[in-house]
Amino acid sequence: MYLTLLAIALAALLAPLVWRLAPRHVGWLLALVPAACFAWFVLQIPLVAGGEPQFASLAWVPALDVTLNLRLDGLALLFALLVTGIGALIVVYAAAYLHGHHHLGRFLAYLLTFMMAMLGLVLADDLLAMFVFWELTSVASYLLIGFLHEKPESRRAALQALLITGGGGLALLAGLVLLGIAGEAWQFSALEAATVQGHVLFPAIMLLVLVGCFTKSAQFPFHLWLPNAMA
Repeated sequence: MYLTLLAIALAALLAPLVWRLAPRHVGWLLALVPAACFAWFVLQIPLVAGGEPQFASLAWVPALDVTLNLRLDGLALLFALLVTGIGALIVVYAAAYLHGHHHLGRFLAYLLTFMMAMLGLVLADDLLAMFVFWELTSVASYLLIGFLHEKPESRRAALQALLITGGGGLALLAGLVLLGIAGEAWQFSALEAATVQGHVLFPAIMLLVLVGCFTKSAQFPFHLWLPNAMA
C-alpha cells in the first residue's frame, strides 16, 4: 500500500519531465502508474472479500509515537479501485484535452498529487494521517482550480475554495481529536461505535466532522466554491 502512494507521488514529481521528453505520449505514460496500482488492488479483492483486511504500519514521527497506519478493507478497496482506475482514465483524457498547452506537465503533476492524496485518504487508518491527506486534497484542489493563474477569476476561485475547505478541515481536525479522546484510540479500526456514541463529546464530534464533510463536498451552505471552481 505504501508503494502505491509512493509510485503516484513519484509520477507527480516526474510529470513535467515526462512531458518534456515525450509530449505526445505523456498521458499514456503517466497513466501506467495508477493503472498498475489499480491492478495491484484488483489482486487484493479475494483476500479482502474473504474477510482479511490488509494492514500496514510505518513509524512517521517516532518521537511523538505517531505512525502512518494504512488499512485495506472492503470500503477502502472499493474507493482505491475508483481512485486508481478512473484516475488513470482521467490522466489520459486530461493530457489529450490540454494537448499543446505550455504547462501541461504541471497540470498533470497537480492531478496526480490530488490522486495520491485521495488514495491516502481512503487507505489511512490513523486519524491524524487521514487528516493530513484530507488537507492535501485541499492544497491540490487549490492548485488545480488556479491552474490558469494569469486570470484573476481563477486565482479568486482557488483562494475561495482553499479558505472554505481549509476552514472545514480545521473543524474536522477538532472533531478527530475529540474522536480520539472519546474512543481512547487513534486508529479507525480500534474505535468502538458504542464507546464513542455513548460519550458526552459525541454531539460535538458529529457536528465538527459533518462541517468538514459538508465544506469538502460543497454541500449547502458551503456550496459557493464549487461553481467558481469551474474556472
